[in-house]
Amino acid sequence: MKILGSMALVGVLGYLPGVSAAQAVQLTLAWDPSTSPSVGGYVLYYGHASRNYTDSIDVGDRIQYTLTDLEAGTAYYFAIAAYDTTRTIRSDFSNEVHYPALATSPNVSLESPTQGSFESGIGLIRGWVCQANTVEVRIDNGARWEVGYGTARDDTVEACGDSDNGFGYTINWNRLGDGPHTLRAFADGVEFANVDFTVTTLGVEYLQGASAEFVLPNFPSAGNDVAVRWSEPHQNFMIVDANRNSTDPRSIRTVSLAQFPAYLESPQQGSFESGIGLIRGWVCQASTVEIQIDGGARRRVAYGTTRPDTVGVCGDADNGFGYTFNWNRLGNGSHNVRVSADGVEFANVDFTVTSLGVEYLQGASGEFVLSNFPSTGNDIAVRWSEPYQNFAIVNGQASAR
Repeated sequence: MKILGSMALVGVLGYLPGVSAAQAVQLTLAWDPSTSPSVGGYVLYYGHASRNYTDSIDVGDRIQYTLTDLEAGTAYYFAIAAYDTTRTIRSDFSNEVHYPALATSPNVSLESPTQGSFESGIGLIRGWVCQANTVEVRIDNGARWEVGYGTARDDTVEACGDSDNGFGYTINWNRLGDGPHTLRAFADGVEFANVDFTVTTLGVEYLQGASAEFVLPNFPSAGNDVAVRWSEPHQNFMIVDANRNSTDPRSIRTVSLAQFPAYLESPQQGSFESGIGLIRGWVCQASTVEIQIDGGARRRVAYGTTRPDTVGVCGDADNGFGYTFNWNRLGNGSHNVRVSADGVEFANVDFTVTSLGVEYLQGASGEFVLSNFPSTGNDIAVRWSEPYQNFAIVNGQASAR
């Protein structure tokens, strides 16, 4: 016996009387009846993970049921199974319904991490949402973190009608440890993304003192080689030359900066940047943070990301800022970024961009073993990641080829 047809979510009927919206929500579910003549009733299953149901209710022969004790803003997964009149035969689970419904509209996007991706070093959780008040992320069922939201994203104007829709959250993936992890993203409490990804570390949370440069042959095409160099601020490799000839970083230029608690973490003076990265840092008690690249227009960046490491300096934690940027758009060579908080400049750095000759490289693939890094006798493997337009570490102890 099996349930025929699909289970349909009717919708939220309202919050429980006398209970705050943050505590409980009332939800009615409905499903198509089984066509089997021997059906005796149904069991409603639900839980916080897909196909992992922790609760169940025998609802008898009803084809609609209202749950009255669900936590608002929390994800639930529902399925129905039918049983026969003797209660000895039970059907398979029906199709699964998720609440809040995962967004399928063109008004939201989690750009990284992506389903099945590899993450390494210091990276970014990024994407865009139209007209939200807050964006939050939750990793491995931990606490929700509010991320910086409101970055100017001109590419969202068509979908959203305006451009201040980007969000970004700087994260050191090494802190999660090697292996599979899950990330869920929420806009105004409604979940819009749920992805699984894999983290590869080099065995430490923050590798210091390492240095190395490698040539990766025949990438992105046969006969073309690229050079990558270890970047400690990124805890990853940056492309420093698309023609195997690496150059030394530029000399540091002294700049008179604002004397208040603020710090630009990336890019840094004389750094190499490649692929899709993040202009990131933190500022204590500002209203707005803006960036200016190569003397162009100022752009407002997402500000207010939870940064517990700034509590000692700022007295609170909502001080992070981040701006997702495709460095390839600037072209190869030297560039400059200036950052200001409430109109006062606090950072002015020069950096070098290396691209692979296109703004967004599509269809390329490649995995390379880098020998004797971060120490003699240790090899690691890196793989091309199209979403990052760069390489991600996929094995911290590879076998040399």
